[in-house]
Amino acid sequence: MDGGGVEVKYNLASYVYEPINGLLERPTGIRKARKRLISRAKGRVLELGVGTGLNLPFYRNVEEVLGVDISRKMLEKAKKKRAEVPVKLIQADARSLPFSDKSFETVVSTFFLCVVPEKERVIREINRVLKPNGFLLAMECSPPENRAFRALLSGISALTSRLTGTDFRTNIAQLLRVEGFNVEEERLVNGAVRLIRASPERE
Repeated sequence: MDGGGVEVKYNLASYVYEPINGLLERPTGIRKARKRLISRAKGRVLELGVGTGLNLPFYRNVEEVLGVDISRKMLEKAKKKRAEVPVKLIQADARSLPFSDKSFETVVSTFFLCVVPEKERVIREINRVLKPNGFLLAMECSPPENRAFRALLSGISALTSRLTGTDFRTNIAQLLRVEGFNVEEERLVNGAVRLIRASPERE
C-alpha cells in the first residue's frame, strides 16, 4: 500500500483511536503494561507509530523522544499531550526513516509492528537506526493461545490485511528473531498481546 493511502486511512482513524483504546486497554490491563514498558526506555528514543501520543505522558529519565507517524491528523492530536521529557513529532514513513544509522538507544513500538505493512522492511530500519547495545521495546498483537479467539482474530485479519495492512496473525516476536534480533517476551491477554524487548545480534 502506498504511503498516501495509509495516511488517509489513519487520518480517519485518528477520530476514534483513543476512545477505542480506552475501552479495550483498562479492563485488560494493557494500559498498565503500556506504562511499565515505556518506563524501560533509555537515552534518545524513537517511537514509531506514535499516533495520538498515548505513550508520551509515561516517559521518564530519557534524553528526548522523537515520535514518528505517517498521519498528520494523529500528530496534531499527539501535540496536545503533556510530557515530562522533550518531545519532537515528525511526519514520516517507518519504512524509510529520515535518521542516520545508529541514532537511538531505544526504539518503541506499541501496536504498530502488528499493523504496519512491509513489517520486515520496518524491522530492518529499526536495526539500522539502533545504536550498539540499543534495543526495541514493543507491545504487539499476536496469535492468541485460545483456539476460538485465534480463529476469530484470524477471520478479522483476513479482511483488515487487505484494507490497511493490519494483520494480527503475525507473530512479531518470531519475525524479529528471523530478522536477527535476540528477543525476550511476556504474554498478556491469553497470548493475544505480547511485551517484547529485542536487541539486534551484532557481529
